[in-house]
Amino acid sequence: MYYDTHTHLNDDKLYKNWRKHLQHFSDNGWKWLVTVGVDEEYNEKAIEIAREAKNEKVSCRVKATIGYHPSEVCFGKITRENIDEKMDALKALYEKENTDIVAIGECGIDVHYPDGSENIELQKELFRRQCSLARELRLPIVIHSRDDFASTLEVIREYRDQKIYFHCYGYGAEEIRTLQETFSQLWVGFCGNLTYPKAENLREAIRVCKPENIVLETDAPYLSPQEVRGKTNEPAYVKHIYQYAAEFMKQPLTKFSQGIMENVKRLYGLR
Repeated sequence: MYYDTHTHLNDDKLYKNWRKHLQHFSDNGWKWLVTVGVDEEYNEKAIEIAREAKNEKVSCRVKATIGYHPSEVCFGKITRENIDEKMDALKALYEKENTDIVAIGECGIDVHYPDGSENIELQKELFRRQCSLARELRLPIVIHSRDDFASTLEVIREYRDQKIYFHCYGYGAEEIRTLQETFSQLWVGFCGNLTYPKAENLREAIRVCKPENIVLETDAPYLSPQEVRGKTNEPAYVKHIYQYAAEFMKQPLTKFSQGIMENVKRLYGLR
C-alpha cells in the first residue's frame, strides 16, 4: 500500500484533471495522498480537492497543507509591508478549514531563484513565522530547501520540538546526519530524482537515513521517476519510487512499504 506524502494536484498541469489523477491513484489500491499549498491560490485549491475528493468514488483519501513557498518572497508577492497580513490570512484559513489540513508548508529557503540570496533575510522571516504558526497549531512543518542548507538549518534549529518534514531532499549524506543529530521528530522525503542515474548524492543520503525517518513522495507534476521520465509526473507514479527505493535498500517491497506507511501515519496522523 503506497502513500504519496507530497504532491501538487493543485498545480496547473494536474488541476484541470485532478479527478482523473486521483482515480488513477485509487485504481492501484493506494490509500493516501497529500496535496500541498505554496501560495494563496494553491492553498485554496488544495483544500478544495481534499474536500471534494470525499464525494468521489475512490478508495483513497486526500488531505491538504497550506503555506507560503519562498518564491513568494523572491517574486515580490510577500514583502515586509504585507507579511503580517499574509500570515493572519494563513491562520484564518486554517481556522476555517482545519478538518482537511494536516501541516503548514511548504515553506523554507531557496536561493536558486533570481535575487534569492539578496532577499534571504525576508525568506528567513517568512519561514520562521510559518514554523511558529505550525508550533502554535501543533502541526508538522513541510520544508522546502534548495541551495542553502545552512540558512535552512539556522531557522529550524529554533524549532527542535517540531515535527520536521524535509520535503524533496536535495542534499547529501552529511546533511542527513546533521538533521538526525538535531531533530528527534524528523521525516525526510525522497522523490523521483532518487532514481536518476547521476543522483548518487541522494542514494548516499537515503542509505544513511534512519528507516523511521524516510517517506516517499512524487512532488508531482515535477521530478518524474526515471521509468517514466519525460512524462508529466502524477501521484500514481509513486509506485516507481517505492520499487526503486526498496530494491536499493535491499528490502522486500511489502516490508519496505509497510514501514513507510507507519512513518506517514506518525507524520500526518493519518489512519
